[in-house]
Amino acid sequence: MQDTGNHDKKRIWIALATWVVWLLLTMFGMRWASDGSKKPLVEGLTHGISWNLVMAVAALALVTLAMRWRDLKFVAPKPTGSLRVLWFPAIYLLMFALLAVLTGLPPLSTLVFVGLNTLIVGLSEEWAFRGVLFQGLRSRFALWPAIVLTTVMFGGVHVLNVVTTGQLTDAVVQAGTAMMSGVLLIALLIRTGSLWVPILYHALWDFGTFAVSAGAKDSSPVDMSQNFQWAIPMLLVLPNFLYGLYLLRKVRNDTVLSTD
Repeated sequence: MQDTGNHDKKRIWIALATWVVWLLLTMFGMRWASDGSKKPLVEGLTHGISWNLVMAVAALALVTLAMRWRDLKFVAPKPTGSLRVLWFPAIYLLMFALLAVLTGLPPLSTLVFVGLNTLIVGLSEEWAFRGVLFQGLRSRFALWPAIVLTTVMFGGVHVLNVVTTGQLTDAVVQAGTAMMSGVLLIALLIRTGSLWVPILYHALWDFGTFAVSAGAKDSSPVDMSQNFQWAIPMLLVLPNFLYGLYLLRKVRNDTVLSTD
């Protein structure tokens, strides 16, 4: 594990407090900035900038600068060849691009808003979880407990999407798929040594899925509680989940991660 000084004895509590502030801004800032009505997530990302996410990123930046956290991995992948691990996850991105073309691309203005918002989402969630929270947990726990706690919290927080959508079943399914995706995202961080890799993959994944949803001719919501519809998203992310476990297969609690 990385060396920790006296300042790091409080690191986990500062990280958790920062995460709570980020969560409040992300979830309830959205309610404050909107008319309060419940709507699908895709609708919120296609009709303007999600200013609650901008506020959340700003809060993360302020705390990171104030606390001088230089170990959040905002660095280039080391070595560059580590990017080879992206070969399998990239197949999903190609699949989303093909589906978006086949189902019909949404208007350019919609694509622009989806692109901007999903980029902010990727930056915000990865900075909060695989950055601030993960490194905070590592100041107190061994590597694998920190991985598990970060991944479970990343999945669990998506249940709160019910606040904006009003669909509890959908939110629970999103939590499950997010937890599975979180395994891959943290594996990409550990294998490449760069937070930019999961940030960009997260953003591109969200862009692909929301672009397909926004452009689909039949955009009526699907009832996840009927006919095992909930299993479809879970099966979709299962290969990425298994690949993430494969990437982590040699990671041990005593594995030393670079602090550059």
